[in-house]
Amino acid sequence: MADDTRRPRPSLLLSARQVRYQLVLLARSPFGLFLTLVVPLLLLVSLNLITPSNAAIVWGGHHYAQFLTPAISAFCLLNACYVTTITTIVLARENGILKRLRGTPLPAWTYLAGRSGAAVLTAVASALIIIGTGVVFFHVTIIWGALGYFAGAAGLGIVCFFLLGVAVTTVVPNTDTALPVAFGTMLPLAFISDVFFSAIHSPLWLHDLASAFPIAPVARAMEAAFNPATRSWPMPVSGLVAVLGWSIAAAVVIALAFRWEPGPVQRRSG
Repeated sequence: MADDTRRPRPSLLLSARQVRYQLVLLARSPFGLFLTLVVPLLLLVSLNLITPSNAAIVWGGHHYAQFLTPAISAFCLLNACYVTTITTIVLARENGILKRLRGTPLPAWTYLAGRSGAAVLTAVASALIIIGTGVVFFHVTIIWGALGYFAGAAGLGIVCFFLLGVAVTTVVPNTDTALPVAFGTMLPLAFISDVFFSAIHSPLWLHDLASAFPIAPVARAMEAAFNPATRSWPMPVSGLVAVLGWSIAAAVVIALAFRWEPGPVQRRSG
């Protein structure tokens, strides 16, 4: 009779352990915790405080915080699933951790599943902190009938932003450029995609440009779920196509170009 103790562990168990491992790494990183949990909270508080009262009205009379709370929640998804994914995977790759993992019985998909699971939990925790702060301190009202729309849009965003983060690591050469690339690609799109300010007065061409990228459809749908007037799924078909299209393109890039080994060491001049 074969020894049961020698059977390989189920892949799902390995994925769960990867999730736990990634969360422990985040908990031990003060910068990672600050970036993921504290920065969105600071943005929520500061933007509510500095926005003039005559500019703090959206959706036909509702206060700015009713818009800003789900908007910053979308920013939490970007932080946890895009920025953090880029920086941590590039760091693991350039330190040789991915190469060592590749040489173990751990299936490749289990590692990425563990990364994605940690990103999901971190994003959800950060968004819950933002929503709780908005409700308690800024009198934000949760529209319970539209909560499913909020969760659906957030789920699409989590998947898309994580896949895009992994795909971007294929073109990031080293750890020094990971954070600049992550923020350099995310922040400009976030500013034009209704993440920090309502774009109801922005030019039509800028609105259309933002709509071609996945951040705007996700953020606008999450924001609309906090609008009392919302009665149906708030993401248009064009927005859903953009999110799914970017997700599929990112998955193709990952399948073809994801690197497990560090890049060549550049020769120092001098």
